[in-house]
Amino acid sequence: MKNLCLPLVIAIIYSNPIPAAVKNGYGLHIYEVRESLKTLQTILDETDTLSAFQKSEIRKKIGTLLEFVAFHQLTELLLSQFRLIAPDLFNKVDTVRSRNGFPITVYVRFVSEEDMQHGAHATTNIAHAMNDPDLYASEFGPATVSVKIASVNRSLLLLAHEFGHVIYQVRNLAAYMAFYTKSYQNETFNSSYIGHDGADPSGMRALEFENIYRNRYYSLVKARGEKVETPFSLLATIRRNVGRTTF
Repeated sequence: MKNLCLPLVIAIIYSNPIPAAVKNGYGLHIYEVRESLKTLQTILDETDTLSAFQKSEIRKKIGTLLEFVAFHQLTELLLSQFRLIAPDLFNKVDTVRSRNGFPITVYVRFVSEEDMQHGAHATTNIAHAMNDPDLYASEFGPATVSVKIASVNRSLLLLAHEFGHVIYQVRNLAAYMAFYTKSYQNETFNSSYIGHDGADPSGMRALEFENIYRNRYYSLVKARGEKVETPFSLLATIRRNVGRTTF
């Protein structure tokens, strides 16, 4: 992926040590979304002069916002599941720091398959902050990473894989970006080869995390005698219930 050079307010980051964390990527806007839902539902229920077209448009907007709420809830549940299954892997990412010791916030969003680009089921952005090639940056700002995972039955395994990428890349960003540019400059975005060259240290770390997660999962299933509820099942339940919620 292309390097995104984002502004870096060095003084703020240096003087305010914010702890590293794995966070729900929908969380930054969930309050505004819930408030918008309240407003739109009130307009729909209490305005008598709306045309059929206006009502239809409002219902479409409500539907879009309800999907946002649903995926926010799904992300919360799946992050909790991951922490339950593989707390050691989760905690490594939850406390990850850059090569220079700065805490990094990792924003995770589970999304529909349709929202993923070029058929990919999981992506982690790769970019550094302006003036600091060792400090990660994403659309969430400097000192952040953005991870997107398709809501499929193997979503948590995909998350483990991406967490492996995150751990390596955050700690070795400048060196890895040089390797990335050299190794994948002739590859297209949708090539499964990107990030997984035989000599790619980030790819090797991702496979390591994937294998550890798989072992943790099977151990938990064996101990509990039942499988963990799948993302498909969780999302179906959330969608049934989210529209009944009073915002």
